[in-house]
Amino acid sequence: MKTRRIIALLSLAVVAVAVLAACGSKSKRDVPANAIAVVGNQVVLRSQYDTLLAESKSQYAQAKKAFPALGSAGYESIRSGIVNYLVQNAAIDQEAANLGIKVTDADVNTSLQQVIQQKFKGNTAKYRAELAKEHLTEQRLREGLRQQLIGQRVQAQLIQNVKVSKSDIQKYYDGHKTNYKLGESRAVSHILVKTKALADSIYRQLKAGADFAKLAKKYSTDSTKSSGGSLGVMEKARLVPSFAKALFALKTGTFSTPVKTIYGWHIILATGPIKPAHTQTLSQASATIEQTLLSTKQQQAITDWVAKATKYGKDNTTYAAGFEPPKSSTSTVATTTTSTT
Repeated sequence: MKTRRIIALLSLAVVAVAVLAACGSKSKRDVPANAIAVVGNQVVLRSQYDTLLAESKSQYAQAKKAFPALGSAGYESIRSGIVNYLVQNAAIDQEAANLGIKVTDADVNTSLQQVIQQKFKGNTAKYRAELAKEHLTEQRLREGLRQQLIGQRVQAQLIQNVKVSKSDIQKYYDGHKTNYKLGESRAVSHILVKTKALADSIYRQLKAGADFAKLAKKYSTDSTKSSGGSLGVMEKARLVPSFAKALFALKTGTFSTPVKTIYGWHIILATGPIKPAHTQTLSQASATIEQTLLSTKQQQAITDWVAKATKYGKDNTTYAAGFEPPKSSTSTVATTTTSTT
């Protein structure tokens, strides 16, 4: 099934959690008659499940597909996906609360108003029409926004104190020196166009004294136009042969006649001297290494927290009869009402 447009539009993403194994809780609690599960101290209501199931059925109808028959593998997949999603949210809520994170109704109201303003230019009629079109209630949207806010705040708190030390950088550099070996290289800018006629015209303008960066911003067809055509420092061995031959034949500060490659026609400007093959020093590579390690450590902090939330749900969930997840379930939960593409 296709993801709901409004969910994709609003990017209602929550911290991803793996499917909870069907172990149940170690200390079981009775599940109320109006519930499908109890996760820790939070009850997952049958009405929540019914709402998501109805939305799933609406999606099938909208796609003009028959909804899987009760008891079929397709139906069980949808059922377990919805149950897992609701259990996940309950587990995440409680683990987030342990971090001191709380999302109030006022927070959700503010987020909803921002959505209406940003996506519908403040037009509530258009907003409600979109909800109706997608068979989505405002309550479901608000719940999605609440989960999004929780995910954002959890992530912000988890990564705020993650640091990379100088010794971390040194150790990484020592273990990955081959990554910092550079062949013969040179700083370069270019203007890329589709036709030789246009390339010739640009070349004549440059010969007449026109500014290279301004012409790149005006004519170039690739993403470098925003930076005046700058490609940065490029290794000779990584360049298309005709481009490399022209670049490394230029004097610093001069530009080439139009050069043809598989990408189109280039005017090439040598913005720096030719640098012989060398290995970047620790000082030169430090900033890149720090960013790499910081990103890795931040992701690990999130992954560890997700594992903790998963374990909490696994150890502290009691299911009502008929709602236990399949014991062999190992895939990641992806219900149609919450996935984003």
